[in-house]
Amino acid sequence: MALAFALLITQRAGAADPATAEAAKIRGAETIETKNVLTGLNFKEPKDLTPEDYQQIRRLESLKSLSFGAGLDDAALKILAGMPALESFTTNGATISDEGASAFASFPALRNLTFFHPGKAFQGTGLTALATLPNFESFSVGGSSTFADPGLVAVAGLTHLKALRVWHTGGTLEGVKALRALKELKSLLLGQSLAMKPPALLDDNTVAVLAELTSLESLTLQEARLSLPALSRLKQLPNLKRLTLDNIDIPESDIALLKQELPNAAIQWTAPSEGAKRRITALFGPAP
Repeated sequence: MALAFALLITQRAGAADPATAEAAKIRGAETIETKNVLTGLNFKEPKDLTPEDYQQIRRLESLKSLSFGAGLDDAALKILAGMPALESFTTNGATISDEGASAFASFPALRNLTFFHPGKAFQGTGLTALATLPNFESFSVGGSSTFADPGLVAVAGLTHLKALRVWHTGGTLEGVKALRALKELKSLLLGQSLAMKPPALLDDNTVAVLAELTSLESLTLQEARLSLPALSRLKQLPNLKRLTLDNIDIPESDIALLKQELPNAAIQWTAPSEGAKRRITALFGPAP
């Protein structure tokens, strides 16, 4: 099957791009090409990749994006370190530690980093090393109880961030307060904590803190019971253009009133799904 895949990619790209043909030999690679130039690789299941495979990836200096499913670890990341054109790096189920995560600072063009379901060795503190990257502007993390307030504090040190997504983590209100240091943040997605017990990461008190992030243009809030008075405080955000309330427990009539309070923001609201209702009830108690 690997040989057939290699032939398919080689035929599609033609002989003009030997890098694409080389990448096709790496087990399980899905490729992204721009004008017959290899610019991205996606490994949904990289568990079988060897150090030699990672060395082969490292040699592909035209790559702008890399994505790995479960299996990426510190040793593999160390081999990949220093890729000159890499702008986007996505992991799902990686077992990278905070010490290992500091290797992301070796990618000089890195702009976007995403951690889905990272292992317990990643708390986020290693992200402080990324403060030296001139173009780094977007970070996402979801599905991690160990990414908590220390991780949020580390993210707050990346003062040039333009976009941040944090959901189903172990943070608290104290960690969110640290985000006030992000003076250039334009887009924020903040989801509920992963734990099905108090304290909630996202509640009315959290919204009051978010109302101080005056650079925000887009704000998404997920899985919480929020009040109209709390959400009305977002009128303090002079640049807010879009407010998304995803799985938010609030009367629909209050949404109509909120639209009057925030006439310059496009507001999209979805009522809680059954799964979201269970999380909200566990954190906030039964609906009044």
